[in-house]
Amino acid sequence: MYIIGHKNPDTDAIVCALIAADYFTQLGMEVTPIRLGELNKETEFILKSLEIQAPELKTELEQGSKICLVDHNEASQAIDNLEKYQIDWVIDHHKFNLQTASPLNIRAEGLASTASVLYKMYIENNLEITEQIAKLMICGILSDTLNFKSPTTTDFDIQIMLELNKIANFEDLDMFATDMFDAKSNISNFTAREIVEMDYKTYEIGDKKISIGVVETTNTKYSLDKSQEILEVIRELKEANGLYTTIVFIVDILKEESIGICESDKEVQILMNSFKDSKQIDTNHVNIGNILSRKKQMVPAIEKTIL
Repeated sequence: MYIIGHKNPDTDAIVCALIAADYFTQLGMEVTPIRLGELNKETEFILKSLEIQAPELKTELEQGSKICLVDHNEASQAIDNLEKYQIDWVIDHHKFNLQTASPLNIRAEGLASTASVLYKMYIENNLEITEQIAKLMICGILSDTLNFKSPTTTDFDIQIMLELNKIANFEDLDMFATDMFDAKSNISNFTAREIVEMDYKTYEIGDKKISIGVVETTNTKYSLDKSQEILEVIRELKEANGLYTTIVFIVDILKEESIGICESDKEVQILMNSFKDSKQIDTNHVNIGNILSRKKQMVPAIEKTIL
């Protein structure tokens, strides 16, 4: 069975493919973790720091291959031609929008990170959590919660992190999280397309297809200075993929606020109608205030406006 995170993989998608591979291996199964895209700077930093090899890059499998989806369940975010494969497992923490031809195993909970869900699975099955796995779990939680600043954070996520660090023995978790975010923010040499697609997801809302990109950073200048180039990429993506709308949010981790880059007045109005504290900065930028989570805040609010 192949363990697969989503396209444009973030840290949680990568570390959870590795964690789930260890989980199923301990249960006596033969599994292989893979990834569908390049690592972002944060994930590169984590794996280098922990001296762990990344999953193999593989975007196509033999027809009928058994797969486990981690950190996603929407076909638009999954491996291409998903219908060619046999989905045996889904382990996730997002809302569900998946139809399958046959029954499967699903483990999904409203926790901040898929790593938190996997932690519970380890405990329930009395499996060993090694120091390496504990560190990977912590990194997934720190990344998805923005070091517990995100509204997706639950008390259980915090409790899990504290229990895990008894095994991982990070001396200063706040400092490690800062180093993670600084690594992710170093995108000065990125093209506009690389910035847009570094954490970019597509959703189906009714009969409309939308995409939302998120750039979580401690230095918004790198992205905002390339706004005009980013707008060109957005226009290309909308046209090429038949999208109703595409918005890229620059999430300022330090100020705890987000700015949406809007291709047209339609996107501006969507944001102004979706977020009560939003303020239009100029023709193409809207500050939506203390909104940090795509999963819990951005997508639900935009969905409600569009529908």
